[in-house]
Amino acid sequence: MTDLEPGRPPAKARHRATPPAMIVSDLDGTFLSPDGTVSKINSDAVLAAQRAGIPVIFATGRPIRWLDVISDLPGIHPMVIASNGAVLYDVRERRIVRSHTIEGSLALKAVQVLREALPGSRFAFEAGERFGYEPGYLLTDDTVGDPAVTVGAADELAAGGDHVKVLLRHPEKSSDELAIAATELVGDLLTVTHSSLPGSRLIEISRLGVSKASMLAEVCADLAIPLSDVAAFGDMPNDLDLLSTVGRPHAMRNAHPLLLELDLVVVPSNEESGVGRTISGWLE
Repeated sequence: MTDLEPGRPPAKARHRATPPAMIVSDLDGTFLSPDGTVSKINSDAVLAAQRAGIPVIFATGRPIRWLDVISDLPGIHPMVIASNGAVLYDVRERRIVRSHTIEGSLALKAVQVLREALPGSRFAFEAGERFGYEPGYLLTDDTVGDPAVTVGAADELAAGGDHVKVLLRHPEKSSDELAIAATELVGDLLTVTHSSLPGSRLIEISRLGVSKASMLAEVCADLAIPLSDVAAFGDMPNDLDLLSTVGRPHAMRNAHPLLLELDLVVVPSNEESGVGRTISGWLE
């Protein structure tokens, strides 16, 4: 079988009775319940997939320090695609296997261009185990006393090291509007996406060409699994490349309208444990 071309909206995946060779799922809004926990249905399905010899890998926008919710989940593959594909992390050994970062000089250039074109923007910088932000970025500051967090001027934070993500928050523009504007401004230098609920007004910026899909392609090459035999689940624009790359893409019923407009198989919402129910259906 020929792998689907990344970035192209896929033809509708058929509901197949046979299970895929690999399962990849987003976390927030997809595998995790609305309260951020793992349901028994989803947990049992992951373990059943492992017992059937099917690796279950998570691909999330979360940084590695926010992966505790799945670190002890039975049955998951140890490799987690984190920070929208910028990091491949081994949750068992708690180590970064590989990363694709934005150089500080490029981050600084992007900040300057975006700040001039989008007045009022506030920036933050994710380095996986470290996080820095400028005053006014956080809506509520619950990071006081956290040694992994730095507060400072955006230019200094940007130039101070390499980053797995640059984040931009705006007081007025929606995440969709910000993503369109930022792509026009810096899309030839960096990859722009978002995974924000309405009202968040937040976008995420990665190294050019980096996405959940790009890191999944590396993982599949390592495991000798064709992308055409991978099933994936997602709910937000940062899942679009992922769902456009695999052979069996699924959108959650609670997904962003951009996903629901595509010709994807739609499964029950995360509140209904749609990922687990779909996996269990294959294995039955």
